[in-house]
Amino acid sequence: MRTMIYFASWLLFGWVCYRMALKRGRTPTTWFFLGVALGIIAVVVLYFLPTKVVEKEDPPVQKAPPPPQNLWYYLDSEDKKYGPMSFYALQRAWDEDRITAATYIWNEEMENWETLEKLPDISNRIRRA
Repeated sequence: MRTMIYFASWLLFGWVCYRMALKRGRTPTTWFFLGVALGIIAVVVLYFLPTKVVEKEDPPVQKAPPPPQNLWYYLDSEDKKYGPMSFYALQRAWDEDRITAATYIWNEEMENWETLEKLPDISNRIRRA
């Protein structure tokens, strides 16, 4: 009979510690086992521990998708059209000498095909100047 009383009291202290830990922002499972092992000592220690303030994390900020970048095209010396490609691909074409200042380029915002030399802002960006 005594064994049953001891067992019930262990579980009771574990349950009390579990409930107190929930209210105080502590880890309830850990405190359950401490309550079972230490009994009234765990209850007293938990009672005097300050309540942990659990800060709720802000929901992740939804970043707006980057605006669509213009797709570029260019004509080689034989008037063969290459594209669509990103601006970075156009820069690689410059780096690999597939396009020159006399190469015609175009994107959706342009009315007509223009040579790279007639577009100084684009030309400087392609050359990374």
